[in-house]
Amino acid sequence: MATEIIAHRGASVRAPENTVAAFRLAWELETDACELDLHLTGDGEIAVLHDKDTHRTAAIQKIVAETAMVDLKKLDVGAWKDGIYSGEPIPTLMEALATLPEGKQRFFLEIKCGPEVVPVLAEQLKSWQPRAAQLCIIAFNRAVAQAAKKALPWLKVYRLSSGQGKNQQPVDLTALINDTVADGLDGLDLSQDFPMDEASVKAIRAAGLELYVWTVNRPEVARRMIQLGVDGVTTDDPVMLRRVLETK
Repeated sequence: MATEIIAHRGASVRAPENTVAAFRLAWELETDACELDLHLTGDGEIAVLHDKDTHRTAAIQKIVAETAMVDLKKLDVGAWKDGIYSGEPIPTLMEALATLPEGKQRFFLEIKCGPEVVPVLAEQLKSWQPRAAQLCIIAFNRAVAQAAKKALPWLKVYRLSSGQGKNQQPVDLTALINDTVADGLDGLDLSQDFPMDEASVKAIRAAGLELYVWTVNRPEVARRMIQLGVDGVTTDDPVMLRRVLETK
């Protein structure tokens, strides 16, 4: 099975992250998938952006959870990347999904907030059930992943993890695998800093889980992950990753 190329926040090495422009560019570059980030707005809409506030990408400080979508829409989140993207707005989830071509490509939907977004997400995705294979959910928070799988059992849900926990201690892979299986999830999406080797990949596979890795921007790291047999690699630069795959 071919390694899936996942464009991190769209083709974010060239276009402003988490925008319609970034997703469209990624599809034009024939990436296999795009990752995007979700937050619930103050008026109960789902906005696509990474941070809980808008300061980094819009240079204006608005807390997403306290702001209506109509007001978030007024912000420019493209100009910081390149002047040609001036005026690019924060998209809603449905606007982002509208860019997805019919077929085998898909979106990895990362829930960045808490489980409060899950009922809204489940309602908005109802019409997507015929295209279930083109969507999946990823989350660091165990409660969020559990809630997503319960509300959307027809979607694959993967648990995200860094190599270290909040206590700066290494994450116990065996415990993570056991939790993921117990929660009925479909796989793991691990940071490139996770100490993975053939034995750890074998343990993940033995548990019946899929395995993805993020965010890989160096060709030598990409080659190592591909050699380990991961199912997919998330990258800011899908063109680089495709070159690595074509020359492996």
